[in-house]
Amino acid sequence: GDGSKTASAVRLEEAGDLEFDVPFTQLAVDNESESFTVRLFSGEGGYQKTVPGAELRRRDPRTGDVDDGLARSDAPRSGCGGGGGGGGGGATKRPMVEVHRGGDAPTSGARLFPASVTKKGNYGYEVEWADGATYIYSLWALARTAGAVRANGDDQSI
Repeated sequence: GDGSKTASAVRLEEAGDLEFDVPFTQLAVDNESESFTVRLFSGEGGYQKTVPGAELRRRDPRTGDVDDGLARSDAPRSGCGGGGGGGGGGATKRPMVEVHRGGDAPTSGARLFPASVTKKGNYGYEVEWADGATYIYSLWALARTAGAVRANGDDQSI
């Protein structure tokens, strides 16, 4: 190869110079510790990071940005991946993300676990929370939640 970086390569500060490929990101739930394990892989090896469930829940499922409104189970969301967010439209590649909302789930003290995780194609993982909310998190959002940044320094979504 010519050594050029791919748009889907990310780095983690604690992993040194390794670059990880976002398309190979994996997610697993640990209901006992109420956390998730995000696994990132590169040609040289892998890295896994434990993310508290409450931290994942407050992340935008499309971008991985912190959105404290998502921590509430009644936060209004519409369409695929919700509304708002930075940057205009354009022809950028975006992961396909669907957001499904639970019914009249309680908003305070709602339990998030046990949660279940289901792989959705090659674009993300569906997390069904105990309070009835269901989100499909893009692989990019999971990598960002684990602390990853784009290897080329441009921290916009892939």
